[in-house]
Amino acid sequence: MRLKRKRFTRKIISKLSKYFVVFAVSVFYIFPAWYSDWSYRKAITNNPAAGGDLTNFPLLLVVSNDNDLSNYASNNGYDILFTLKNGTTKLAHEIEYYSNGTLISWIKIPVLSATEQDSNVIYMYYGKSAAENQQNTSAVWDANYKGVWHLSQDPLGAAPQIHDSTVNNNHGTVKSTPVGNPPVRTLGQTGYCLEFSDESEGKSNWVEIPLVNQPEFTLELWGMRYDVDATRADGFFGGRRWYPDVNSREGYEILIGAGVNNTKFQFVAVVTNADSTNDTGQDYTMGAEINTWHHLTGVINFNAGRKILYQDGKQLISSTLNAGAACKGLISYSVMLIGRSYQNTGYLSGRVDEVRISDQPRSSNWIVTCYSNMVKSITFRELGSVENFPGVIFTSLNPAATPCLVNENTIFIINAAVLTGTVASVNINWGDGQNSSYAPGLTNISSENFSHEYTARNNFTVTAVVTASSGMSATNSTVISTLPYRFYNPYNICFTLEPKGCLIKWNIVSSANVLHFNLYRGNILHERIENSALREYLDENIIFGDHNFYWMEAVYSAGSTISATNESVTHAVYRREAVLGTGGGSLDTLIASLNVPQNSLGAACTISMNILSNKYASFYESGKPVYHQIEIAGSDVQEKIKGGLILKFRVPATNNSLCFKPAEASGYTISAHKNKLFCANWNGSTWTQLSTAVYENRKRNNFSFLELEASVNRPGIYGVMFDPQNTAEKPVTVKNRVFVPGLNDPARSSVQISFPNPDRKQVRIEIYNMNGKLVKEADFTEWLSYWSWDGSGKNREIAESGLYIISITIEGRRSDALNVHCYLLK
Repeated sequence: MRLKRKRFTRKIISKLSKYFVVFAVSVFYIFPAWYSDWSYRKAITNNPAAGGDLTNFPLLLVVSNDNDLSNYASNNGYDILFTLKNGTTKLAHEIEYYSNGTLISWIKIPVLSATEQDSNVIYMYYGKSAAENQQNTSAVWDANYKGVWHLSQDPLGAAPQIHDSTVNNNHGTVKSTPVGNPPVRTLGQTGYCLEFSDESEGKSNWVEIPLVNQPEFTLELWGMRYDVDATRADGFFGGRRWYPDVNSREGYEILIGAGVNNTKFQFVAVVTNADSTNDTGQDYTMGAEINTWHHLTGVINFNAGRKILYQDGKQLISSTLNAGAACKGLISYSVMLIGRSYQNTGYLSGRVDEVRISDQPRSSNWIVTCYSNMVKSITFRELGSVENFPGVIFTSLNPAATPCLVNENTIFIINAAVLTGTVASVNINWGDGQNSSYAPGLTNISSENFSHEYTARNNFTVTAVVTASSGMSATNSTVISTLPYRFYNPYNICFTLEPKGCLIKWNIVSSANVLHFNLYRGNILHERIENSALREYLDENIIFGDHNFYWMEAVYSAGSTISATNESVTHAVYRREAVLGTGGGSLDTLIASLNVPQNSLGAACTISMNILSNKYASFYESGKPVYHQIEIAGSDVQEKIKGGLILKFRVPATNNSLCFKPAEASGYTISAHKNKLFCANWNGSTWTQLSTAVYENRKRNNFSFLELEASVNRPGIYGVMFDPQNTAEKPVTVKNRVFVPGLNDPARSSVQISFPNPDRKQVRIEIYNMNGKLVKEADFTEWLSYWSWDGSGKNREIAESGLYIISITIEGRRSDALNVHCYLLK
C-alpha cells in the first residue's frame, strides 16, 4: 500500500544494550556493465599514441563548460571518476581544476594504443550524491616520475605552496626578493601556472624544491618568456653549479642563455665518467621570440650514450656521451629552482607550467604524445553524449522515525529512483515472516511511504527489491529493533549559578517508563537521580572559578537516551546579599556561608558577603597566610546583632588536595593540614585566629569539603589561616586589649576575644569594672566562640575609661570561667 508522507520527530537513541537500533545496509544491483550506481557517464575517445603503444600514460583531459557536468556533478568534483571501456575498471585520476562544468584532469591510461582507436575509449562517470573523493592522485604517475609540479596552487598559501603530485612529496616553497612578492598564479598551458618576475621589474621570485639527482633522466616543462634579457640568463627549471674548472661543475637545467646566448634554448647537464666531465649545453636558437609557449624536454640516456633536447615534441639536437657517463648530481646547493637559474643570477620574466622529472629516458613517441596531448587537449579527445544509468539508484532504506514501536505502524522511506523508465515494482520482506508488494509506476519513490506493524519486540532484517521497467533491479536491506514503548531524550539543559553550586535544569517530553536519570559531568557519571519526576539538580561539588560540561541520560528498562552536551558558565560570583531579621536565615557564597540563628538579630537588615581575592596580609603574621578571604558588611548590621552568628568556610578538595580559590595556593591536603587551618578575623592590621571547629564533609570518593566553623558577633573581614606551628587549640586569644570606642578603625575601636567552645555549649559573658560593678552581661544559647566588645554598657552607652574584666562562662561552670582584661580609653 502507498501512504501519504507524514512528518516525524527523529529521536536520538543510544545505549540500547542488545536492543540498540543498528542500520546495517547492503545493496545489490543487476544491470549491464556500469560502475556501481553512478547516475551519468560519457564516453571519451582519445587520439592514438604517436609512433607506438604507451604504457601507464598520464593523459590530460580538458572539458570546458560542460552543461551536464555543471548540472549533475558535485560542486567539488569528488564524484567524477574514469573507467576503461568495459565501464567497471576504475582508473586512477587527479583533478587539477574543477568548477561549474570545467574540468582539468590527469588520467592514468594502462595502454594508450597507437593503432587501435577503439582501445583508447574510456568513460567519465559523475552524478552520485555524497560520494567520497574518487581521486587517487599519486597513482596517476608511474614509479619513474620523481616529481610532477602542475604549478596551479595558490602561491599566497602556507608553505610549501607548490605540491608534488607523486608519492615522493618533493613539494616546493615560494621565495622572493624583496620578501612578500611571490610569483602570480595565472592561466597556463594546461590550466593554471606561475608567472615569474626578474630584477628589471623591481622584484624577483622563484620556487625552491628538494634536490632530485638522477644519473639519467627526462626533464619536461612548458615555458614562456616575456622579454629578451641582454645580460642575464632566464632559468626555467633545474639546479646547476657553474665553475671555471669543468670538473667542479654539477647538476642540470633548462634555461635561455645569458649574454650572446639570450636567443637560445639550452639544456645543460653535467655528465661525467671515470675519465672526463662534459658540461656542453644542447642549444637551439629560437631568436628574439617572446610571449610564446614551448614544450621543452631534456633527456640523458646513458645506455644509448645520448644527451637530447626536444622542443614541442621535436628532437632539435643530440650529442654523444662518453661511455659510462652519467649526470653528476648537484651537491653544492641544497635546492633546485623553478623560475630562476643559479647561473648569472638568471631570474625569469615569464611563465612556467607542468614541470616533470623522470628517472629514466622517456621515448621520443612518449615525448611527442605528451606534447600533442597538452598543446591542443580539447581536440585530442572526442566527448560523447551523456548516458543515463539504466538501472535503479537505490541509496537507502530507513525507518522514517526511531524507535520503532510494537503495535504501531512503522513507516519506511525507500530512497530509490530511475533515470530511464519507471519503478515497476517494490517487494519488501519485513523480516517477521510477512511480505508486501507494490507497483508505484513512478520515476522516484523517495517521497513515498511504506508501512508495516510489528507485533513482537525483536531485531528484524528488512529487505526491499526495487525493479525498474527495464527489468533491472537493486536490493537494499537494513536491520531495525522494535521497542515496547517510546523513548524521549532529555533536552534544553540549562544552568543557574546558585550560592552553593550550579543548578542544572532539563526538560523531557514525558518521563513515563523512565527508571532514573544519570547526570554526567564530562564523561564521568556524576549523579544518579532516582526520582524521574525531577527536572533539576543542584551540583554542590563546584570549585570557585570552574565551569563544566554536562549531559543527561534517561534510563529505561529497555535502553536509554541522551541529551546534547552543554557547557555551564564559569561560577565566579564575588558578591551575595540577603535581608535577614529576627527569624534568622543564611547568606551563602561558594566559599563561605553565614548562618543567623533565630533572634540573633534585633531587626531586619541587609547583610552582604564579598569575596576579596585574599588581598589582606599582615606583617606580624608572616608565614601564616590567610586564604578564602571574605567581607561581611551592612550599614546597620552591628547595631542589630544580639547574639552569635555562625561563619562556615567550605574549602573544596579533590583527591585530598585542598583548592583555595581565588588564591594561588597549592600543596595543602586535608590529611596533612586539617589541624593547622583556622578561621581568622582581620582587625585592620593583623589577623586574629578564632576558635574553629574543623571537619571533613565527604561528597564523593575523590571530592570533599573541609569545613571550618567559628562563631562571630560582628561584621568584618574573615578568612582561613594556615598556622604551621599550631599543635593544639589555644585557650583564649585577645586582640586590641587597649581600645578606643567609636573610632572608624576596627583595629582600635573594640576588643576581640576568641575562646574554645568545641561542644557548642551555652555561653554567658559578664563585664566588670575595677570596682566590681557589672557593666554589661549577655547570654548566648546558640554556639559562640568569638565575641567583641565595643565599650557599650547595658543601655548602649559607652562605659567610662579604665580597666575592665571580661568573664566568659561556658555551660554555667563558673569555676572554669575564662577571665581576660582590657582597657577602655576615651
